[in-house]
Amino acid sequence: MAQGPARQTVRTTIERLHRSLFEFIAVPALIVVAFVILAEAIDWLDNHAGPAHSWSPLRRWLAQYVGDTQSAIGVLTAIAGSLFTVTSITFSILILAVQQGATVLNSQIVDHYLRRSSNRAWFGFFVGISLFALITLVQTTHTRAPIFGVMMSTILGAVALFALILLIYGTIDQMRPATLIEAMVDTAVAARQRQLPLLTVSKAPNGQATGTVVPAPLSGHLARVNISALQALLARHPDLRIAIHPAIGDFVTIGHPLASLSHADDDIVQTVGAAMVLTRKRDIADDAGYSLHHLHTIGWTAISTARSDPAVGSITVQALRDLAVAWRQDPPRASSDARLTYDDRLPLQLVDTIESLMVASSESRQHQTMALILDTLAAILPVMPNVQRRAMPSVMRTAAQLAASHTRTRVMGQALAQCEQACRRHGLHDEAAILSDVVCSQSPV
Repeated sequence: MAQGPARQTVRTTIERLHRSLFEFIAVPALIVVAFVILAEAIDWLDNHAGPAHSWSPLRRWLAQYVGDTQSAIGVLTAIAGSLFTVTSITFSILILAVQQGATVLNSQIVDHYLRRSSNRAWFGFFVGISLFALITLVQTTHTRAPIFGVMMSTILGAVALFALILLIYGTIDQMRPATLIEAMVDTAVAARQRQLPLLTVSKAPNGQATGTVVPAPLSGHLARVNISALQALLARHPDLRIAIHPAIGDFVTIGHPLASLSHADDDIVQTVGAAMVLTRKRDIADDAGYSLHHLHTIGWTAISTARSDPAVGSITVQALRDLAVAWRQDPPRASSDARLTYDDRLPLQLVDTIESLMVASSESRQHQTMALILDTLAAILPVMPNVQRRAMPSVMRTAAQLAASHTRTRVMGQALAQCEQACRRHGLHDEAAILSDVVCSQSPV
């Protein structure tokens, strides 16, 4: 057991390198390799062209624009140098644009920017073209007539200049709040889908778990759970029951309980501990709550007096409404006799986020944002899963209390009335009465 923390640290480091390789480096690397292969193929064609009288009409036509070897070297030197200069300057500008977007909205937008396959492909494309031109320049010294190499480098250079326009526009577009927040919603929905296998094989907890505790070997966030390892362990031990304590994304300190076991030996404890993957940084690919946290941070900053930007606040509230609709169904859970227990806290995190933004709107007196949040609650109440609906009495009471602090505007009155009607339709009669009192107590502007 003494080697547990060290082994876990090594495993976490290896997994981090593995994920960074396949999440970012893999796509650019494949594109760069493709350009290197293309450069070698073009060099082979130029070196096996044969004597000039046997050239094809296309090759003879291209030869008049290339000239001799020294002319080709001059052209390739200019192209390679220009590509390296333009690429380095462009990447520097893009980094500044991403940093500016991170300053305005959220520092974690860099993760969402790098996760886009198109952005990774662009990086590989420009590095690959620059490397292609450099390889062709080096190979020209031993090529008698580098016709195809020069023409291909010229064509790719022109394509690269046009692609720079697309890359710059695409980056600026991705830094717009609406585009960025939409990407966060899509990432959260995709991450939630990756959590479904864990929810399918586990049941919701019923009371506090007891038994042998599996301690965390190091501090970090629970990134994912190795379901296959746990299922194999349960198959080998028919009387074993496992209760996972933290939810995906939760931070645990070293020694904090990761799971409780009905009974265990050292091998079982180590297997369960190894199945709980802890990382220092939360992973947006598998942690839907992380993207939700990003939306919460952006919304709070925009709605509160920290920035007071109702436009971005409205986009964030609408994004939360989209997530509520996307997660409107209760996730599939295992039957009550399942031997694996996991507490799915994401649905309530979404409700807590909406409630928190109501507090921010009250602090900044953004009545229009508060009205939009009330509209959102009235719209999503009919489609809420059971776990969220059980939390709505408290949320509606908070909404009534905070709405009372706002000056009554027309949109506020309409939003309160819609919330009151939604509560009455779905059995929240006490909360509907409280909202009705708020409507009656407020005086129109």
